[in-house]
Amino acid sequence: MYRFAIIGGGFGGLVSAIKLKDFILFEKSKTLGGCGGYFIRNNLAFNSGATTIAFMGKNEFVYKFFENFGIKLNFKEHNSAFDIIDIQNNKILNFKEIITSNEKIFEKIYHNPLMLMKFLFDFLKVSNLNEYEKNSLIISLQSSKAPFEIFKKLSYDYYFSTWAIFKEGFRNLIESIEERIIENGEILKECEVVKIKKLSNYFEIETTNGIYKAKNLVLNLDPWNVNRILGKNLLKLPNENNLWHALVLYLTWKVKPLKNYYYLILDRDLKTIHAPFISFFENGTITISSHYRNYYNEKEIDSLLNVLKSMNIEFQLITIANSKSFEKYTGRYKGYVGGFEISYMNLIRAFFRGLSKEGIYFMGDYYFPGQSLSSAIIRAKWLL
Repeated sequence: MYRFAIIGGGFGGLVSAIKLKDFILFEKSKTLGGCGGYFIRNNLAFNSGATTIAFMGKNEFVYKFFENFGIKLNFKEHNSAFDIIDIQNNKILNFKEIITSNEKIFEKIYHNPLMLMKFLFDFLKVSNLNEYEKNSLIISLQSSKAPFEIFKKLSYDYYFSTWAIFKEGFRNLIESIEERIIENGEILKECEVVKIKKLSNYFEIETTNGIYKAKNLVLNLDPWNVNRILGKNLLKLPNENNLWHALVLYLTWKVKPLKNYYYLILDRDLKTIHAPFISFFENGTITISSHYRNYYNEKEIDSLLNVLKSMNIEFQLITIANSKSFEKYTGRYKGYVGGFEISYMNLIRAFFRGLSKEGIYFMGDYYFPGQSLSSAIIRAKWLL
């Protein structure tokens, strides 16, 4: 019997495994990382979705977390966060040149979870943004229903932290994490959890590879899959009208631009896709990551590709992933990315979900809004 069973090998599951001992981790796919993982095509490793990590300065908490646990890091600092390419107005701007306020909320929350509650009732105003700056805010806290101050304050943290883009994508980081965590536990890939039963003082875990037992669960799953494998409606489900699908283009390049990471503002009449990023990697690959609500069309695809043409990038389109791809390869219900929308009530829920429910711990972006590795690390520090 294991002390912990970790269900889901995305970054939420991986950072949990870094902190734990005597565990078994179940991952249904061939590789770890989830939406931040990778796949091999044409002998190249392509980043599946997420491409960068915030708070990676030597004095910032994500870097320190990895350093404390001996994780090997091979990345390039991207101190400017990213450049914004405004296609319609033919401009390239640096975000730090137009935003000047930063309160480092995530850093405070990491060191003391009570700071989240303090933050919720802190109504201090920050300077108003103009419409262009609002359009420039990234997807980490998208579809916010809270007052815009929350959106601004939490978003600033990302921009003003030190960003890292890994030279050949997340593959090396994931392999380094895997090498570290197998010292203290076991990993089963291509092993899907079918059902979990709560018995007297342990959980019985039925998988496609057999039956396993554990005293505690770490569930790095969306709420639909949590309710499915537990056989009961333990978690409230998000409003699907407020959720997003992923639309990701995978390409190769011959001559890379000077910088690795760009945020795009597309033509204003393209309403169906949101917050696209372009990431260039040293192994010759490109990931263009964006989101859409209910549909997208060829006009959106062409608009993304035209950005590369306008930058004089010679490229080859390899493949495209959408909601069906993400559902198939990550197991996320309907391929949804991101979790609960940001609101005061959902931030309060995120705080109180830090308390275990009968030996069950919840990880992932459905339980701490933020949709990033930094949020997963905050959760792991609170929970485990």
